[in-house]
Amino acid sequence: MSRSWGFWTLGKLHVLRDYLDAFTTATKYRADERIYLDLFAGETKNFDKITKEATESSAQIALSIKEPLFTRLRFFELEGKAQELERTLVRAYPDRDIKVYAGDCNKKIPCALKELRHLSWAPTFAFIDPNSLEAKWRTLEELARFRTGNYKTELFLLFSPQMFSRLLPVKGKLLRPEDEEAIDAVFGIGAWRAVYDSRLNESLSGHEAYEEYLNLMRWRLETELGYRWTHPLELKNTRGTSVYFMIFATSNDTGHKIMSHLYNSAAAQFPAMQAEARSRLQQIREEESGVMRLFEDGSELGRPGQQHEGLYVHEAPTRPWFLDDES
Repeated sequence: MSRSWGFWTLGKLHVLRDYLDAFTTATKYRADERIYLDLFAGETKNFDKITKEATESSAQIALSIKEPLFTRLRFFELEGKAQELERTLVRAYPDRDIKVYAGDCNKKIPCALKELRHLSWAPTFAFIDPNSLEAKWRTLEELARFRTGNYKTELFLLFSPQMFSRLLPVKGKLLRPEDEEAIDAVFGIGAWRAVYDSRLNESLSGHEAYEEYLNLMRWRLETELGYRWTHPLELKNTRGTSVYFMIFATSNDTGHKIMSHLYNSAAAQFPAMQAEARSRLQQIREEESGVMRLFEDGSELGRPGQQHEGLYVHEAPTRPWFLDDES
């Protein structure tokens, strides 16, 4: 099977590639081991939803990073897909230290980290890209505790407050216990209910609720797990609707500076990617309906470097107003 990806996914993977390259380069002279963890590794056959061109997966990107390489790569995928993923990766990279864990990554992570415990001093990066609410807080705890010394496992977490809106009814329906339990597991705390209650009584708008959910996650990553910095970057689809945030968490000053630069570049480039995707979709619709363009003037396309209104500026999370002194 294969998956089609929107331009926002391609943009996310571009940031991932650039950061992984910088990550290994920064550790080149102080460590001879580097660990990469991919908790929702997916498949290796992927293509652009619009152009149908083949694209690399996060696993393939991590394995392609050179000078220096990641020395240990651990992937996690559900039963069935995991076996095929491992066969494909090992066949393509027979000399690399690759292992794919089959099953729920939240259950498999403790085992994988135990096997790597003798390397807990090594620079470690975790890519956490769930489809929905599959990434649990307890897994983030395990990752944060893994490394010894002054630095923590760096996290690149896809976080979607919009997903909560699909599960948290505002009118006409009751909140399902299983959805409430799933959101509890994402945050590791039930304090998010204060945001939902404020949404129900209309003291918060939908957008304001999104911001509160994001702030709560970042606040807990910093105060509960001890990360010094968390960086969020919002990704939107061709309609301008928010899809998710890319949260980068680090305790390393170098990582903080590098991702600040990469997010700033991405914030300038993503609007152009969005405009180009819109233009391509419109062209496809016109061709399907028999409409021919007389000119390809590129009037809908933005150019990277010309769209400055979205430049990224890091702002620290604030203490959520609904947390008591013991939270």
